[in-house]
Amino acid sequence: MATKRFHIDRTETSPQIDLDLEQGVMEFTGRSLPPNSEQFYSRVYHWLEEYLREPCGETTVNMKLDYLDTSSSKHLFNIFRKLDAVNESGQQVRINWHYECGDEEMAETGKDYQSFFRLDFNFIEVEELF
Repeated sequence: MATKRFHIDRTETSPQIDLDLEQGVMEFTGRSLPPNSEQFYSRVYHWLEEYLREPCGETTVNMKLDYLDTSSSKHLFNIFRKLDAVNESGQQVRINWHYECGDEEMAETGKDYQSFFRLDFNFIEVEELF
């Protein structure tokens, strides 16, 4: 059984990640360009696999990223794909995609993800992400 809560500290190249099994909340904050993205995101995949065995009726994902590189983008796609399967089975999945005022690139990135999945995306423009 995975721990109910999982936390990774933010660095200059990797986001802070907080995952809460009981509340069904996932939060990504910062920038994502870790040197070894496979290794970095493998911890998230492990926790997510455990969570998906018995997901909450509603899952909320708070994305507060100001930058993500290509490999991180692939990992987020994989995470959203797994969550999309949960959504298809009847549990609601909401993605709160926060982006800073004027950062059209991050807003577009979120819209690109939205186009691939049937997840409930909310786009939230903020003055500062963190």
